[in-house]
Amino acid sequence: MILITGATGIVGHFITLQLINAGHKVRALKRKSSDTSRLSGAANLEWFDSDIDDLKALQKAFEGVEYVVHCAAIVSFHQKDKKQMMSTNVGGTANMVNLALINNVKKFVHISSVAALGRKDGIDEITEETKWESSNNNTNYAESKYFGELEVWRAQEEGLNTVILNPSTVLGPGDWNNSSMQIFKYINEGRQFYPIGEMNYVDVRDVAEITAKMVFNDLSSQRFILNAGKDYYKNIFTIISKYLNKPTPKYRVSYTLLNFAYILDSIRSFLTRQKSIITRESLSLSKMSFFFSNQKVSDTLGYKFRGLEESIEWTCQELKKSSM
Repeated sequence: MILITGATGIVGHFITLQLINAGHKVRALKRKSSDTSRLSGAANLEWFDSDIDDLKALQKAFEGVEYVVHCAAIVSFHQKDKKQMMSTNVGGTANMVNLALINNVKKFVHISSVAALGRKDGIDEITEETKWESSNNNTNYAESKYFGELEVWRAQEEGLNTVILNPSTVLGPGDWNNSSMQIFKYINEGRQFYPIGEMNYVDVRDVAEITAKMVFNDLSSQRFILNAGKDYYKNIFTIISKYLNKPTPKYRVSYTLLNFAYILDSIRSFLTRQKSIITRESLSLSKMSFFFSNQKVSDTLGYKFRGLEESIEWTCQELKKSSM
């Protein structure tokens, strides 16, 4: 039995499909309010109501479990979400590895993020060996993922067989309002602006396939960056526009203009009591231009990542199908 968290998210959904389609029995954690329709009727899949923050409820979920894939996490760049992110991304991960140790789980695969890797000014390429440093380059989300990883490394030292995977921005179909889908939503709404800067990306199918390999191979006590490449937002937006049959954004937004938009959005947020769309952290991220190297996982598994246009075309096709 494989226990997976975050199965209703984009990454967890496709990892779950990858595992059950290979004939493995999967127990997926979910909140009672979670939408499970995308996996309804799936064979070899058992749903279990539990929150990773709820240690008592979580204990029963581990009964009969041999392998764990931990995908669940909160992603936010809003300051007021920091406490909840730390509770779930750090405390929830601690609960998961502690129970994995108690229940003698054979392998624990932790889906982290490139956000948890070190980022230093003056360095263009980041690898698995780049050391974490506290700096203004790190968001609250990045810190929560980094501290969550420390719990996994601690469990490794205590005898748990672990592997950490660090995907970049994951491309794949899902909820319009979550994760990278917000980029597709933006284009689908016919917006005409594109930001300066570049984005690292990886196809969700690549993440799922590599994760499945990691569950059952002998690799342990290692991390692997999952990143297909990097491209300018302008090019990414242009390709998405092509496959969604929407107008291509024409106007570049400079960092100065983004900063002005942040001020206006902060005022709107204060007056309407709604979350701001642009945050101080997301503004800071727009200036970064790191490349996350996939050399280690490519060499170790002999894996070839899907290209940007292939990933976007497939994602757009799946989105069109779901809207029919």
